[in-house]
Amino acid sequence: MVHALLQLLESSPYRSLVKQAAEVVFALTGPALRLFPGQQQCPICGARLLLLRRPVIGRALAAQWRLSQDWIAHFEQREGEICLGCGGSLRVRQLADTVCVWLKTKGAAEGSLMAACKGSIVRGLAVAELNACGAAHKAFRMIPGLAYSEYEPANSRVCHEDILELSYADELFDLVVHSDTLEHVPDVHAGLAELHRVLKPGGATIFTVPIVSDGRQTIVRAERVNGQLVYHKERSFHGGSYQSTQQYLVCYEFGSDFEDAVREHGFNVEVHKSTTNPAVVSLICRKPPSGHGAGK
Repeated sequence: MVHALLQLLESSPYRSLVKQAAEVVFALTGPALRLFPGQQQCPICGARLLLLRRPVIGRALAAQWRLSQDWIAHFEQREGEICLGCGGSLRVRQLADTVCVWLKTKGAAEGSLMAACKGSIVRGLAVAELNACGAAHKAFRMIPGLAYSEYEPANSRVCHEDILELSYADELFDLVVHSDTLEHVPDVHAGLAELHRVLKPGGATIFTVPIVSDGRQTIVRAERVNGQLVYHKERSFHGGSYQSTQQYLVCYEFGSDFEDAVREHGFNVEVHKSTTNPAVVSLICRKPPSGHGAGK
């Protein structure tokens, strides 16, 4: 019953109102859930982890992606299982947990991402968020001097950045975060090169991308050739469920070869995978310190 109601609301003209109502719920339940300890806490907000499931994967996308029923279920959980304390999806909770793992290597205390972003360690870092990383953006925006940007933002107060041609100086950031962005970039290799360029030696870009690790290789659906966008497959889009109605063109469907493609751009890659869901993957990609080569 709840699943059917959420599916109806998701496709209704009142979707923006649903989003606003959801944010009110998170604002009310988050502080309350942080008062009650539990075995599991949200790595984003630190609240006791209570979950709500919502529908996200449509039949058309599942068919274009050639997903088995098992992989449909994996991605439904990845995107549709949200924390009642902050609205963070499993994907974004994975990202937050991975960022916290990296921050511990810098001396940050254990705890949620929100707690870490209030601490002195994080405040001493130069951080860029290249797109609002779901509920984790609520934590990142606490960082003084955060370089937050979107690609062609609707809000004129938000900076525009194109990952293919970042305006930032070389070796500027200790940390660059983004979530499910690179699959929409028409030249992923140029994007990875830009990320490498703007990181300080020893810095890292931490991110998620959807990877179907069932043995398949990366499929290029569209790419930039001589400045023009060339389509190799039927046009496919991912939407921002409970975030916006905007749909984003999919340029790459990443497969098992993605990690090696990242390493080719000079990163030391550390992969974090869920023990229960193979679709939940995050990466810490470190730029080697000066004078050190990249490796695994």
